[in-house]
Amino acid sequence: MSRTIAGVFAVLLVVSGVAGVALSPAAGQVADHEPTVNCSFPITVTDANGANVTVDERPERIVTLAPSASQVVWALGAQDRVVGMPVNQYTSYLNGSETKTNVVGEEGQPRVEVILSQNPDLVLAPNIISADAVEQLRDAGVTVYRFESASSVSAVVEKTRLTGRLLGSSETARNVSARTLATTEAYRNATAGEDRPTVFYAMGGGYTAGRQTFIGDVIDAAGGDNVASAANISGYGTINTEVVVNENPDWIVVSGESPIPSDPALSNTTAIQENQTVRVDANFISQPGPRVTEPLRTLATTFHPDAAADVTVDSSTVSAPICAVDATEPTTESPPETTTEPMTETTTDSATETTESTTTVETVTLNTNQTTDTTTQTTTATGPGFGIVAAIVALLGAGTIARRR
Repeated sequence: MSRTIAGVFAVLLVVSGVAGVALSPAAGQVADHEPTVNCSFPITVTDANGANVTVDERPERIVTLAPSASQVVWALGAQDRVVGMPVNQYTSYLNGSETKTNVVGEEGQPRVEVILSQNPDLVLAPNIISADAVEQLRDAGVTVYRFESASSVSAVVEKTRLTGRLLGSSETARNVSARTLATTEAYRNATAGEDRPTVFYAMGGGYTAGRQTFIGDVIDAAGGDNVASAANISGYGTINTEVVVNENPDWIVVSGESPIPSDPALSNTTAIQENQTVRVDANFISQPGPRVTEPLRTLATTFHPDAAADVTVDSSTVSAPICAVDATEPTTESPPETTTEPMTETTTDSATETTESTTTVETVTLNTNQTTDTTTQTTTATGPGFGIVAAIVALLGAGTIARRR
């Protein structure tokens, strides 16, 4: 296996709006009456494995198997009920995460015996967790819900809502998901009439995010045209440097401390010639959670500084399911965490980055040995992140690096 691949792990939160000009709601987002869903226990839902998963009552002992799931649980204010989770650099931003029991190994897969020792009422397993691991836990009598991968921001929103139902926190999930969707549509609308720059999202190792990925949807909502589309990339895959050169990206996006691509063939592109590179938080861009709106805001205000400078986010413009019955949520939940998005200018030549992958993984963390002498103007959201790390070793072995929900 290449030494450029550092490891594998997994993950999934929320951003507040900025003041300014109100935008009209996106088409199809507002309904005369809102749909209803069953929020009372027992709840039975079908998961990504095709299994009918029943949660009999409000779970009091929750285990999350990836940082992404942990992020959502914190966003819903249910962190006090978490007894096990990945405890690593990808969850260190979550207050109190260091006091939880670590339930995953170095490659992000479950430590089954440790999980069983926590006597969980419910285990949340994002798609980076193998189907075999899920079945092993189920065979031991554990209730496990395995999520699909996220192909768009709307899919991220649906994940948040579903998690709220499973935890008995539907109203909070409704508010969080509405804010995520309203923010996304606000920036999409704000940039809709602008000339769209071409954008290359450099994941490292030649990989990029194409159509049917939430990262691709973030680029689109920010008012950019993803050059991966020219290569007909759907999901996550490698892109030929010649295609990138021919598309001549106006902007190159990198995440975390990953280096700006140093391939000499890219030196004459507009992005490199004019130092038009933008750096976003590796965890926020690579994990399907509400915090994808933070790199979205960074990209939109970078690509379209005038149009996206003053945007009003109005969650009331979004139609969201409401509970069919009045299920009162306990008042013992910790309040959802709130965050700010510090914006700083940085330069870096470090080589770590987090990305997303296929039908079996949410994100893959790749380390590259690329270096660059280019000093770039970058915008970054600095704060600890939610990295989704995935079993890239298993993916490479199976030859499956590709698509995702």
